[in-house]
Amino acid sequence: MRERIRQQGRERNAPKDLVERIALIASELAHNHLAHAKLGYISTRAVERNGVLGMEVVAADLGPGIERPVPPDRRVSAGSLGEGLASVFRIADEVDFDSRVGEGACIIARKFSTATAHVPDVAILGRPYPGEVISGDDGVFLQSEDGLLAAVCDGLGHGPEARRASNQAIESVCANRSLPLNEIALAVNKAVADTRGCVLSLARFRKSVSEVECVTFGDTHAHLYGPRNVHFFTPTPVVLRGAEIPKRRPGVETVPVESGTILLMFTDGLSSKTSLKGQAVLLRQPAVAIAQHLIENNARATDDALVLVARIRC
Repeated sequence: MRERIRQQGRERNAPKDLVERIALIASELAHNHLAHAKLGYISTRAVERNGVLGMEVVAADLGPGIERPVPPDRRVSAGSLGEGLASVFRIADEVDFDSRVGEGACIIARKFSTATAHVPDVAILGRPYPGEVISGDDGVFLQSEDGLLAAVCDGLGHGPEARRASNQAIESVCANRSLPLNEIALAVNKAVADTRGCVLSLARFRKSVSEVECVTFGDTHAHLYGPRNVHFFTPTPVVLRGAEIPKRRPGVETVPVESGTILLMFTDGLSSKTSLKGQAVLLRQPAVAIAQHLIENNARATDDALVLVARIRC
């Protein structure tokens, strides 16, 4: 693996220090796969942003998921899972994190040769209803040069049928990513017509205009925590299942944001009173640390739970 990474670096004339740091990141993530996952995949590639060369590692596995990710500022015992992840966070310029208890994890780490503009720092953590092997909640984030599209979905009920609804919703979000948010929502409504139905939050950060737009349905929630302001998006009281909003145009709210603003999205597996208002110390933590705190302190024992946290970088 290290030699393959070095070969990719030579093909792009990448600096030796960049290549070796990416090789170290890949090694740490591969060690986690070997120690904890049933099956894992690791890929690397060269990336470029604003003319600055970088490299990216994607590590995905089918395993127990990482229930308690350890952010880089915590001390851990030698040989633990957290030690490897802490190294990844220390070395990489950007880390995206998606872990589902009982299903697996995906970590995307990037390192650049020199300083460049960064994309939002994003993390998803989820766990199923106690006793179930799969969660009815799902989520996704899609990075782009101009920002981020994020979605959190809750299929009605629990278990495989609930997950089928949320899976189809998320697949529709991905397939229609370039559309306006209200049109994505209408496409999702059509896509889940043969399922139990779902509720959904969609948010898009547009870097070019420093705005976040959002539309939410049912008991999903979306908040913004800025340096000076807090905004709670208002949900539309509708369940998406094909026939609920054939003529109704979903209402999209647009809010200006500053760099460092936290976007929080979560399903009703977290208490409806969940809030980061007034928690200045926590808001300065990496997105994965914020998500972990919320799952540990606000998740209800009577439902699936999923939370998405993104730190906006304007």
